[in-house]
Amino acid sequence: MNKISRRLFLKLSIGAGLLASSGYIFKTVLWPSQVTPDETKTLASYLDTLIPPDITPGAVELNVHEMIISKTRTDRKYRRLIKKGCRWLDTEAGSFNADRFASLGELNRQKIVKIASQGKRDSLTGIFFERTRLDAFFYYYGTIQSWKSLGYEGPPQPIGFPDYTSPPEDIT
Repeated sequence: MNKISRRLFLKLSIGAGLLASSGYIFKTVLWPSQVTPDETKTLASYLDTLIPPDITPGAVELNVHEMIISKTRTDRKYRRLIKKGCRWLDTEAGSFNADRFASLGELNRQKIVKIASQGKRDSLTGIFFERTRLDAFFYYYGTIQSWKSLGYEGPPQPIGFPDYTSPPEDIT
């Protein structure tokens, strides 16, 4: 019967530990899982706090959260940012005795979003807030339903300029 030396056992143990941890790092950092239903609820609540419904539809009514989630399916860095940002929002909800950001009242959600908006530009909260705010407004105002609230009925020439190859007519 072959005996394993203590040195060989330690090498194998350390090697197995490093191998296991590298799998964890790959899974969580380099290729995070898809956005979960709980994270989707958190994101939707966050976006509805940024762009709430009033006389115009809110972000959730125009499915802005779904557009952002769709973007996370192809952009792993963006997915990681959304997942970390949602985790941060849910953690901050704990300071208001809530499990999740989505279960907070509007006033407490606004307080947490204000904290995020004041985060340093190179911090998780600052990057998460700026990136999601810009994307939320991009997707929100990219929908026709949001244009009505601005009094904008759409492009004046939806078919473009069909006579662009001809010189302008002389109007004198």
